[in-house]
Amino acid sequence: MPAVIVVDADDRIVLVNDRAMKLMREVAGAELAGNGGELSPILKALVPELRARVRDRLDTSTVALLTIDNCVRACLLDGSAGRHLLLVFERVERKDAVQHNLERYALSPRECEVVMLVLYGYSNRRIADQLFLTEYTVEDHFKRIFAKLGVRSRTALAAKILGWHAG
Repeated sequence: MPAVIVVDADDRIVLVNDRAMKLMREVAGAELAGNGGELSPILKALVPELRARVRDRLDTSTVALLTIDNCVRACLLDGSAGRHLLLVFERVERKDAVQHNLERYALSPRECEVVMLVLYGYSNRRIADQLFLTEYTVEDHFKRIFAKLGVRSRTALAAKILGWHAG
């Protein structure tokens, strides 16, 4: 069962399950106060963004918390007690983390394909063959990708997309 927290319009906890309490204890070193209690500082900072994302949507919105390998799915619940925000925490699959990070940058679909092949360890020649491009075109893609992500090497590119801190 995933970790679940329901938050009211004033960002007070309406419902929290044991798994969510355990997760917040592990992540933030803080206890959730339970029903009627305060959110942890990490969640307090995240809730306004999630509210803004789901305000006009019919489906859920997802935010990856890559530092703790979790993603938070959020949706609004309308009921007699008002509008609440449902937060569901799940472990992030590495592909979810990569997709989330790719969405953060204004990469073209082709640039995303190049990045994915780099993550698979492909050489420029193999990327060119896979995508039916010349190696010069692949190098041009790398120049644009590096500029957009503010990196200078394939290693730094992979580290940034995977959410690792390059040392």
